[in-house]
Amino acid sequence: MDFAYILLLMALLYLLPELLRRKKPKQYEYPDIPERVPQPQAVRKEQHAQPEIRRPAAAPPLVMPDPVHMPISKEESPWQGQINMGVIQNGYIFAEIIQPPRAYRPFAHHRSPQTTNRRNR
Repeated sequence: MDFAYILLLMALLYLLPELLRRKKPKQYEYPDIPERVPQPQAVRKEQHAQPEIRRPAAAPPLVMPDPVHMPISKEESPWQGQINMGVIQNGYIFAEIIQPPRAYRPFAHHRSPQTTNRRNR
């Protein structure tokens, strides 16, 4: 008897949607598109004669400024003797910490020609 209930339930689940479905679906009706109406041409007024623009015959000569000479100082750099490998390593570590998160700097994916050829086969 349990088997009959299962079959009856399956038949009900199959037939109920079929009975409730619309009998005839509506055909799609395209909207009415009006014919193109030609637009009237704008009436042009008489074009006025524009005055002639006079340009100079030649550009004025360019004058270059005198070269600037900066004296080279023989003073030592303020960093002289203060930079060593530990300071450079600390600078690199802090630069990695301070920069934006990795999610905002995605990896650049470059495909090699060999990979592209394998996929096209």
